[in-house]
Amino acid sequence: FFVSTPPLFRMWIMSARLSRRALLIFLAVVGACAVDKDPLRIEIVLAHFKEDLSWVRQYTAKEHIDVTVYTKSENPPDVAGATILRLPNEGRESQSYLYHIVNHYHELADWTVFSQAVSPSWGYLVGGSANGHLNDQVSFDDYVRPFPKGSDSMFVMTAATQFPRAYQSTRLGIIMQGLPHESSDMCPTEGASGWTDWWFARDHPHLRSGDMLDFYHKYISLDTNEGKPLTL
Repeated sequence: FFVSTPPLFRMWIMSARLSRRALLIFLAVVGACAVDKDPLRIEIVLAHFKEDLSWVRQYTAKEHIDVTVYTKSENPPDVAGATILRLPNEGRESQSYLYHIVNHYHELADWTVFSQAVSPSWGYLVGGSANGHLNDQVSFDDYVRPFPKGSDSMFVMTAATQFPRAYQSTRLGIIMQGLPHESSDMCPTEGASGWTDWWFARDHPHLRSGDMLDFYHKYISLDTNEGKPLTL
């Protein structure tokens, strides 16, 4: 999940050489000032394949919230009050988000929530199809509420990856509930102790997708791959 508002999109697209760190900031941090309009226009953008969308009705019923579903299913869903658009089954959820940004560049909502279409709930279990992806102490409404705590962003980091070895680290709040120091902050308040040890899975998609360092340097940082390790 992440949210954003229009000005930062423009700043990002204008950048000729974008580092991976800047890209993550683009996805996580909103560069807009306070908006005068009342109420703000909010849009929820969902990347859908075959998930049950009955949970979306609570948002389509609200006048100030638009819901747009980009589906890659052969049988597009029917959700009253939502805009349903079909895309080719490629690029995973990131392609759906980028498609929306590019094609609505001049008409982005004041506050946009990007999410996979699974019903939001706590936790992530490897291999499970019903993972809600929410960190402990975080709800989907936290993302829908504009400018939480006066902030211009809402992004909770729950995973880290090291390339080229494809080692993974997971935020404890997404695999354990009730931790005393967990919060909706971008990073765990207790620092490195809020993450698992690095772990490795041979069948992880990162290892089946070619050389991720080549992809990063060719399409993100736009420079030469010198083979140096990278942690995202």
